[in-house]
Amino acid sequence: MTDENEISSPLPRIVVADDSRIVRATIKKHLHGVFDIVEACDGEEAWGLLQHETDIQVLISDLGMPNLDGFGLLERVRSSDNPLIRKLPFIVISGEEEESVKLKAVELGASDFITKSTDRTELIARVSANALRAQTEAELSVNRQELEQKATEDPVTGLGTKHLMLFEGRQSLAYATRHNQRTIVLLLELDRFADVASQYGQPVADQILKALAKMLASKVRSEDTIARVDDYRFGVLSSSQSPGEELVLAERLRAALELAKINYKGNVIRFTGSIGVLNCEYGTEIEAALDVAEQRLMLARNAGGNRVVAQDEPPAQVSVPSLAEALALLDQGRPQDVQPFLLPLLAQVLPLLELGNQQLLLGMPIDKLKEKLHIR
Repeated sequence: MTDENEISSPLPRIVVADDSRIVRATIKKHLHGVFDIVEACDGEEAWGLLQHETDIQVLISDLGMPNLDGFGLLERVRSSDNPLIRKLPFIVISGEEEESVKLKAVELGASDFITKSTDRTELIARVSANALRAQTEAELSVNRQELEQKATEDPVTGLGTKHLMLFEGRQSLAYATRHNQRTIVLLLELDRFADVASQYGQPVADQILKALAKMLASKVRSEDTIARVDDYRFGVLSSSQSPGEELVLAERLRAALELAKINYKGNVIRFTGSIGVLNCEYGTEIEAALDVAEQRLMLARNAGGNRVVAQDEPPAQVSVPSLAEALALLDQGRPQDVQPFLLPLLAQVLPLLELGNQQLLLGMPIDKLKEKLHIR
């Protein structure tokens, strides 16, 4: 006899995508009572379900479907930004396709194969194994996140973690409140560092991060806290006696980063950073302070990077460098510092380009350049 207070656990949900109603009905009949089946008649409908249903554990799909076929659906799943979708078990319904077709599905990330004649026992076993795999992966992901949140040392840089930053921040601000002192809270983000990772690969980017972290740590006091709080972002906590000290610290870090360079396979890699900083009065909470530092960092980044913002208003507009300064920056291998001012610099040399075009018959598209510069 079933206890009236007993609550039965919901069945694992799976999506079956096939343009054949008969195939969908057959699979649903085989898996009835074991899984909760959600049907889709093509890849687009299945993809829409994955976007809105967060508890799907397995996707079963035919390869030949209208609108979006199984290959297209598989590619979308494996390239999704959502890790729950990207790692979802994908079982292909195969028919009499050639071996090369199945191999393509494997290369795209298919988890398993069934045929339209697979019997009930085997079908339940295959789907159950893949559902268990998905559940295990989800549990491991949660455990990894919990461990990362509790960790105090970043494995790549050897600096502290965001967890340590928050813990030390609460301690520092509480001490500052008791003793009527101040605490500097600073966030530094490496400008366009994602481009470095894309060009040289993540292993090289990690080595560069480690070197930059060591350099930045050498620019703060031993009693200060410095941590890696995000992929390409660092945080610093430092005690302060008076307003203005935060600017000294921030500018020291910005200048050190601008001077840093790393040689890799004959390429000189240079760096800049955007910094948001504040000097907290007593009574401030670390979460609120980090929010303010984040907002100021975004102001620095949006203004072109390589600058410090210590107030909540946008920084003053940076003047256009002279031609000599721009050429010097290019000689130093810093085209990213010239790029924001490219159009006004070209406007300065436009008369020279026009003269050269006329006298030397260079054939330069001056009219197109004028369009870019909004010059008639």
